[in-house]
Parts: sequence; structure tokens; C-alpha cells
Amino acid sequence: MSSNTPIVIELRIIEQIFRLSTTDEERSELEKAADILNQRFQEFRAKAPRIEHNKLVVMVALELMQEVLSLNKSLQQYEQCEHLLKTVLESIEKETV
Repeated sequence: MSSNTPIVIELRIIEQIFRLSTTDEERSELEKAADILNQRFQEFRAKAPRIEHNKLVVMVALELMQEVLSLNKSLQQYEQCEHLLKTVLESIEKETV
């Protein structure tokens, strides 16, 4: 079987079983993502045991999306710095020639 051949796996995510299509190549990342999601949910559950299940799920999703946006912003800043550095280096190379 090719690593890109679709397979179906079952994952327990936030107290529910999901059947998901993936590939052997992406399976471990999907399982890791489910583990992180479950861990975050349990952390929220421990902090706020009386909050409804669905509200906790939304809170976890919002926190994870904030992290994604923050990482994306950091990556964009890194790319800007990289571009600036490349421009400076090209300028220095032109001056030394």
C-alpha cells in the first residue's frame, strides 16, 4: 500500500469516536493533533468542570486558533526580516564588487 493511499482510522477526540480518512503518511500527525486537542480539553475541563461540554469545545478551539494566528504572525515577521536581511546582503555585495 502506498503511503498516499487513503485509509480510515478511528480516533477518540474530546470524548467521542470519529472515523477519519487520512493516509499512512499523515496518520501520525492526525493522531498527534487529536492528542493535543484531548489534552487541551482535559485542561479546560479541570479548570471549569461545570461549563457545558460544547462551550468547552469552543473555548479550546478559540485558544488553538489564537495560537495559530500568533504563529502565523511570527512567521510573517520572520519572512519580513529574512527579506530585509537578503536585501541588505545584496546591497553589501554590490558595494564590494
